[in-house]
Amino acid sequence: MSEQFENIDSLIVRSLENSLSPSEQTMLQTWLNEDAAHRRYFDEIRRTWTITGEHDIDFIPDTAANWQRFKERVYTTEAPALQVVSNRKMYLRVAASITGIAVATLLYFTLRGPNEITTLTAANEKKTIKLPDGSKVYMNHNSRLRYDKQLAGAERAIYLEGEAFFEVANQPGRPFVVYANETQTQVLGTSFDVRAYAATPVEVTVVTGKVAVSHDTHKLVVTPGRKVIFAAGKQPEENANDDANFIAWKENRFVFDNMQIHDIVKTLENYYGVKIIVADKSIDTMRPTWSPDISDLPTLLGQLSYITNSGWLKEGTTYKIYKK
Repeated sequence: MSEQFENIDSLIVRSLENSLSPSEQTMLQTWLNEDAAHRRYFDEIRRTWTITGEHDIDFIPDTAANWQRFKERVYTTEAPALQVVSNRKMYLRVAASITGIAVATLLYFTLRGPNEITTLTAANEKKTIKLPDGSKVYMNHNSRLRYDKQLAGAERAIYLEGEAFFEVANQPGRPFVVYANETQTQVLGTSFDVRAYAATPVEVTVVTGKVAVSHDTHKLVVTPGRKVIFAAGKQPEENANDDANFIAWKENRFVFDNMQIHDIVKTLENYYGVKIIVADKSIDTMRPTWSPDISDLPTLLGQLSYITNSGWLKEGTTYKIYKK
């Protein structure tokens, strides 16, 4: 295994322990964004880590020794550096090797597997899922949703990695709970968005109703038009949601209402993951009203150029808007 990949292993473990510095979080997120295989590798390790935590709260592992045993079981001398643990039996043995989970626990998960549904979305894919209770889930790209196929039990438990918008059917006495990156969001009937991608803060934004969001010892009630952010090692932040486009991916439309070009460009940068430079201040301060359907970035930049009587070009990986 390469020295670079060894370093990634260390970053992943420390991410799960919430001990990364901001620069290390950026490094890990960059690596995750490079390849879907990186994402799958991280997800498999995190699920194993989560299972171990659920079954022995008082157990304090020897992190270094257990991590070494984990890698010895996952990798062979001829295995590629990005081998993903996909075999279920192997996955369960790895979890057991880290925590010493009893054989009965392993059998529980083995038998439980067929009763669960897991839905995935790829890099440029979105899905709409109707749950057994009548709730709807709109999944954004690069996301994973897991739940009991009957949604049985005292609570309607959903496990999310990535981003999804929920429209929850009201069932008094049976709370709907979304588990995402060590947070719990509980509702009875409402609509809200949860963004919980790997190595990034968890964001919960409420559209209707209200939700109770928990993380460690913190619990906040979030009401319509508000959002809460949980970042590792920091106090939760709860404030007004001033982003009109936080679910643009779901609506398939941006809404720019008398918005300054500077802020429009920032929205496009975040959505498409690119750098856009406005080369002239007279353009940057314009405030158009514009509600385009989401399309490829060149199409949108063409529309924006028409509105602002400007031009645009691509220089390497950066887009530049200039005055004609």
